[in-house]
Amino acid sequence: MIHNIEGDFMTINFLFKLLMSDKPSRNLVVFEKELFELIPELEVCKGFDQKIEWHIYDVYQHILCVVDNVPNDLVSRVAALFHDVGKPLSFTEDENGVGHFYGHWEESQKIFDEFARKYNLDKDFAKQVSNLILYHDKRVKNMSDEEMRELYQIFGNEGLKRLFDFKRADLLAQNKKFHGGLRDIDNQEKKMLLKYN
Repeated sequence: MIHNIEGDFMTINFLFKLLMSDKPSRNLVVFEKELFELIPELEVCKGFDQKIEWHIYDVYQHILCVVDNVPNDLVSRVAALFHDVGKPLSFTEDENGVGHFYGHWEESQKIFDEFARKYNLDKDFAKQVSNLILYHDKRVKNMSDEEMRELYQIFGNEGLKRLFDFKRADLLAQNKKFHGGLRDIDNQEKKMLLKYN
């Protein structure tokens, strides 16, 4: 457990230290007040019912699970923290009471991009995080050849591996009855690797 913080204010370096710990969610919850001051949009996610069978957690709990599930690299961990933060802004409920979050990845990307500008994050690092947020929910099987080529140009081999690891981590933080979708993610990854390697 990480115990030190500079006064009552969470710095970016301290946040990154928390994110790179063995089970980041434990430490993020300990410093939740400071985390919400740094990223107020996360506080809105706490207790936000997704109202959809896919999700057994509120938005904030889901985010914390994904942070724990992604590989231990800073790009993935920061992207996980922000990937669904735009969901409350994009929430709609249909006539059956089912929640939808169309375009939440774009809202989440905007929130992160503003955060990156505000705290002057390294531009290359911020771009990698931003792209991961934007593409985390897009399905390769629904993409045209041109869109797949563009995706490869954006991510390259290493970035694609990170993207598909992220997709798996995201799915594992959802309802277990849909974990069969992991095969679909594996197939999407194989399709991309076969096409461009």
